[in-house]
Amino acid sequence: MLKVDDVLEILSIPLLGIIPESPEVIRASNMGSPVTLSNAGSAPARAYLAAAKRLRGEVVAAAESGSKKGLLGRFFWRRAA
Repeated sequence: MLKVDDVLEILSIPLLGIIPESPEVIRASNMGSPVTLSNAGSAPARAYLAAAKRLRGEVVAAAESGSKKGLLGRFFWRRAA
C-alpha cells in the first residue's frame, strides 16, 4: 500500500481527504447504497462528506474529517495538504 506522501507526489494534486478502511464501505456496497446514506455516522461517511465540502471550497476542520483518533493518533496526526 502506498503512503499518503507517495500518492501526493505521484498525483501532484491537493488532498481532499483520506477515507478510512471500514467494513461499513463493503456493507453499503453490498446493499447497493452509498455509505453516506446507509450509515451517515460511520467514519468513512464522515470522511466522504468532509471531502465533498472541501471540493466545494469549504474549510473543514481536521476533527470533522475522517475517523476519531486515539491518543497516539492525535500525537502523530498531520495535515497532508
